[in-house]
Amino acid sequence: MSSSPTSTLLSDAQDRPGRRERRKREVRQRIYDCARALFLENGVANTTVEQIAAAADVVPATFFNHFQSKQALLGLLAGEVVDAIEVLIAEHFPTAGSTREQLEGFARAAAEQIAANRGLARDVVLELMRKEASPEHGAPYLERVYEPVEALIEVGQQRGEVRSDWQASFLAQMVVGILNSAVTRWLGDPSYPIDEQLPEAARFAWQAIRAQTAPSPQPPPGE
Repeated sequence: MSSSPTSTLLSDAQDRPGRRERRKREVRQRIYDCARALFLENGVANTTVEQIAAAADVVPATFFNHFQSKQALLGLLAGEVVDAIEVLIAEHFPTAGSTREQLEGFARAAAEQIAANRGLARDVVLELMRKEASPEHGAPYLERVYEPVEALIEVGQQRGEVRSDWQASFLAQMVVGILNSAVTRWLGDPSYPIDEQLPEAARFAWQAIRAQTAPSPQPPPGE
């Protein structure tokens, strides 16, 4: 039995809010994706709202219906940094490798991601710090790293790979501080080779926390 015109109109009316919401979400996502691509290609400072709107095939007024400003978009992108850190942690802490391999693998992977999105990554991290950093907690992205590094170090101490004359919590603080020193240098100087120096910082951190083996006894002179 075919539906009556009245039932069809009622069905359309009921579905219309759902279609509108889907349309709004699709437009918002398109604006977001176009903005990210333009930020990556031209840099945040050199990208205008008008350019984003044109790329997304909307008028600037539609952009502002979805986002208060270009800075608001950048703030949303900052969430990707936190998400990416959590993914890297899940991939590298813990794995089947040694403490050194896990620590250095994490640093290499982070450096590769930064290198792939160099200009955008720096702008996003700076925005993340501007919005959320505080004297009590420091850089917000570090909060995702302390606990997994401490757990990694505790396991390393149990294996005899990591020195046990300091608590794992203190060693984790030192390791994260060393890694962050490279990130901080890069934030202050865009030409700083963070993709090379972050893995180097991890290697240096490992040398600081690794278990020290006792030197082999040397025979007396003349023997």
